[in-house]
Amino acid sequence: MREKRYLYTVLVAMCLLAATFVHAQQPPQYSQFIFNNFLINPAVGGTNDYIDMKLGYRTQWVGFGAQPVTYLFSIHSPVHFGNREPGKLEDRNHHSLGGYVTKDDTGPIGKLNFYGSYSYHIRLDYSLYCSFGFFAGAKQYSLDAEGLTTPNGTEFLPSISTITPDAAVGFWIYSKKYFGGVAVHQLVPLELDGTSNILAMHYFFTGGYVIKLRKIESKLIPSAHVKLGWLTPVQADLMVKFDYQSILWVALAYRKTDAIIGIVGFNVRNAFQLGYAFDFTTSKLRNYSSNTHEIIISYKFKPRKRMRDTKCPDWG
Repeated sequence: MREKRYLYTVLVAMCLLAATFVHAQQPPQYSQFIFNNFLINPAVGGTNDYIDMKLGYRTQWVGFGAQPVTYLFSIHSPVHFGNREPGKLEDRNHHSLGGYVTKDDTGPIGKLNFYGSYSYHIRLDYSLYCSFGFFAGAKQYSLDAEGLTTPNGTEFLPSISTITPDAAVGFWIYSKKYFGGVAVHQLVPLELDGTSNILAMHYFFTGGYVIKLRKIESKLIPSAHVKLGWLTPVQADLMVKFDYQSILWVALAYRKTDAIIGIVGFNVRNAFQLGYAFDFTTSKLRNYSSNTHEIIISYKFKPRKRMRDTKCPDWG
């Protein structure tokens, strides 16, 4: 009953936070959101007692010409301040530090994002936790106008490069059975130099539940990821992931009005993980492109013997 009371309170807080930040624009999307929640929500950093590092590559709508290409690197870890030995992670509240860098190229348009992160995790009950976190950093936008022409061929198009500060906040709740949260990005509504564009806030909901298949020592994890935008329609990803004994996993997902996604991955010694996603485009873009590919490689490093295995199920 105590866990249910905490969960109800936290869900109400999530709804109030989401209602506050209803204006939105959507950043690059990731098919493997369940494997990459830290880039979506800063409160995810430090949910497990190891250093988590990820490298990723995504090429979208292959064959389209100037298709979007994304590169990413992220790292985060729980930390303690002071000289006192903190003890087991699950026995206390704790801090986390991290950061990430992403680079997006779409033809002549480029975007570089770099952020640091902080989160604080609170133990609500025996196996229930919540966390609050934020990103702080900057975005660099660029336009290489060389080779670009206007319809009449007479107008001059200048190249643009501008940097603007940025921030995001997030909330996360997790246990061994479920996880979920809300994140709000682009909190600084600044105008990009050389353009009339203003960064608008956008927010995401993510949630999932773990169903244990005890006879085969495996798990089934249904999850959802919803992205809301002021100028764009609501986009929802629904996924079902099957994890076989924490060695091999497969997933099938559906993105509203856009794609059907197949995902496969495997773990090596519970330290390395490789995930590959193939998006089969179902929108009208399929007439001009040959779908989307995404690869994410993860390494988790446990520097002390006292560190425990995963307690947050987003790893599956």
